[in-house]
Amino acid sequence: MNILDIITLKEVYKKSNKELLEYTETDTSPTLFKEEFEENKRKIVQSLDKIKDLGIITYWDEEYPDLLKNINDPPVILYYFGDPTLLKNKTVSIVGTRKATDYGKSICIEIAKTLSRYTVVSGMAYGIDSIAQRNAKKTIAVLGNGVDIIYPKSNESLYNKIKEEGLIISEYFPGTRATKYTFPYRNRIIAALSEKTIVIEAAKKSGSLITARYALDYGREVLAVPGDITRLNSYGTNYLIYSGATPIISLQHLKELFGITNLEQESSSENPEEMEVKEKILKLINEGKNNLDSLCETLKEDVSTILSTIMQLEIDGKLSQENGTYFTIN
Repeated sequence: MNILDIITLKEVYKKSNKELLEYTETDTSPTLFKEEFEENKRKIVQSLDKIKDLGIITYWDEEYPDLLKNINDPPVILYYFGDPTLLKNKTVSIVGTRKATDYGKSICIEIAKTLSRYTVVSGMAYGIDSIAQRNAKKTIAVLGNGVDIIYPKSNESLYNKIKEEGLIISEYFPGTRATKYTFPYRNRIIAALSEKTIVIEAAKKSGSLITARYALDYGREVLAVPGDITRLNSYGTNYLIYSGATPIISLQHLKELFGITNLEQESSSENPEEMEVKEKILKLINEGKNNLDSLCETLKEDVSTILSTIMQLEIDGKLSQENGTYFTIN
């Protein structure tokens, strides 16, 4: 069977990944009316031809990642936009709540930047997923809908950025709309593509915990950021730690867990733009604009960028805060 036969059997005749693998391994195929099958195949070709720059990887291609191949339900087809060589990179998934707190946002940014030599895998969902992917050096977005559909629509700029600089993949045929079932099923791919999975803020019933469960089933390490026990978004991560996940207790600890040396981090982290934002923040605080609202209003920067910079200044020992008021340390 060729690639179009496989796609037709999957999309029109609803054959499972397992069945398609069995057909190819045994060199058999289901009994179908040939004329009907060929007509359905022509319709598949017509649909695919409408999508510019679409790529397709099958289970049997060299580009298909070994990490994904070795699970119990690997997708036989991956549709993609972008750079498929990222599938062979060192990978880590970063997932979490859609309703991230300022704490979760700033921690997510710092983790993504600290792991700059890894390709970050996530689901491009609103919240932690998209924050991680906006701040990753390289990233793979695994969608719960067709690769040609931007969801959520508010992430259009992120989608276009990843399409241009990273990789967007989906096992769903182009044009497929998301449902409440496609996202949890998609999460197995996020977990399978990653050497480790990091969870940052997750409620008791969170899709991120499904990803973590898949990761554990695949024998991968799960790490979690501890949270305030009074917050609903901390229950999931704290429960993961209680159940045996590795807690991330500091950024230095994170570097140790991933074998990152300080020298290596320094060489890949700060750029002139980041240094300029740091200098502006310190200057404004000294001038009396010493809370988050006034800093955001003056700098006109994204709040996540400002929070990330403030956190780094605190780590560097140049800044401290008390009750929401920042002050510099000489």
